[in-house]
Amino acid sequence: MALPLAPALPRHRAPSAVTVSAAAIAANTALLREHCRTPLMAVVKADGFGLGAEAVARAALAGGASELGVATCDEALALRTAGISAPILVWMLHAGAPLGEAIRDDITLSCASVRMLELVVAAAEEAGIRARVELEVETGMHRSGCAVADWGALCAAARKAEHDGHVQVVGVWTHFGGTDDDPAVFAEPLARLESAWSAAHGAGLRPRRRHAASSLAAVVSPAARLDLVRVGAALFGIEPVPSRGLGLATAARWETTVVQVRDVAAGEAVGYGQQYRTARAGRLALLPVGYADGVPRSAWPGVTVSVNGLRHPLVGAVSMDQCVVDVGGSDVEVGDRVVLVGDAGLGEPSLREWSLILGTIPQEVLTGLGSRVARVVGQEAEA
Repeated sequence: MALPLAPALPRHRAPSAVTVSAAAIAANTALLREHCRTPLMAVVKADGFGLGAEAVARAALAGGASELGVATCDEALALRTAGISAPILVWMLHAGAPLGEAIRDDITLSCASVRMLELVVAAAEEAGIRARVELEVETGMHRSGCAVADWGALCAAARKAEHDGHVQVVGVWTHFGGTDDDPAVFAEPLARLESAWSAAHGAGLRPRRRHAASSLAAVVSPAARLDLVRVGAALFGIEPVPSRGLGLATAARWETTVVQVRDVAAGEAVGYGQQYRTARAGRLALLPVGYADGVPRSAWPGVTVSVNGLRHPLVGAVSMDQCVVDVGGSDVEVGDRVVLVGDAGLGEPSLREWSLILGTIPQEVLTGLGSRVARVVGQEAEA
C-alpha cells in the first residue's frame, strides 16, 4: 500500500534537489536549547553540513542559538558577507588563512599551539585590532588541541600577547572523541579540561567560558554542558541517541524525478560490469543522480528509494550521473517523483537508514551531496 506523500518537489533547474526546512532546524534548535538549558552554538561548518550555511545559520539563530561555529576563516567570512552579525568561532587555522580579515570582521579565532597564536598576534598587530581568541586543549582525542605538555607554554604566550594588547583570551575548550552514550566516557576528558582551565587562570588569563560538548555529549551528559554546547548534526534531525530520540524533526529531503522507463525481460544486465541481472520481467526506472551527486557506488546493493510512495531498490552499479531502480510491475512514468532521502515517519528512506546501509554516519551522507544537487529553502523557494 502506498504511504502518504510529503509536500510536492519544489521547482528547480537541477536534476535533483534537497529541500532544507528552516522551520525544522529552528524547532530542533529550540528543543535542544530547552533540553540542555545552556547557551547553544550552532555548528554550520562545511557549508552547513552541505545544506547551505547561511540558511542553516539563520534558522538556528531564529530557534535560539546564541552564536555560530565553523571550521575555517573563509566559512566565517562568507557568513559575514551574507549579513550575519552573530558571534562566530573558527577553530581550524592553517597557513594562508585570512586571519586579518577575520579579526577585522569580529570573528573569534581558536589557537591550539604557540605557533598558531603567533600567527594571530601578527595579524592582529598588522590590523591594529585586538583579536579575540579561545584556547583549545587536547583531552584524549589526539586530533586538534594543544597537548597537555605544551599547555603551560601556550597560556604563557597568550598572557604576554594579552599584556601587549594584541589578543583577548575569552575561552578554553576541547573536543570529545567518545561516541558512547554513557555519560561516564566524558568524565576523564572533562577532568583534563578543568585542569587546563585552572592552569590558564594560574597563568594570569581570565577566560569567561569553557565548553566541550557537541551534539551527543550535550544530550546525554549534563556535566559536559558547562557554559556552552556546540550542536551540529542534531540541528538537522539526526538523533544523537536513536534508541532514545528527542523527537527532532527531519530537516532535509532529497528528491528527484524519473527520466526514463523501460520494460525488460528476465536475465537482462543492468549497469557497468553487468554485475546485476533482472530476476524477472519487469520495469526499470532511470534516475538522473549518481556518485557525483551523493549516491555512492556502495549504495547497491542495499539502498531503496521511494517512487510515488512505494519503496523500490537501486540495482546495478551506480554511475557518476545516473542510477537505476527496479520498480517491478509498478505503474511508473517519466516525471514521477522519487524521494532519495526523506522522513522515516512517512515510510521514506532516512539519513540514518542510508548511513547504516553504507556503513557510515548520517553526517557523511549529508556532506556528500554534490554541487549539482539544488539546495532549496522551504517549499516556496526556487533554485
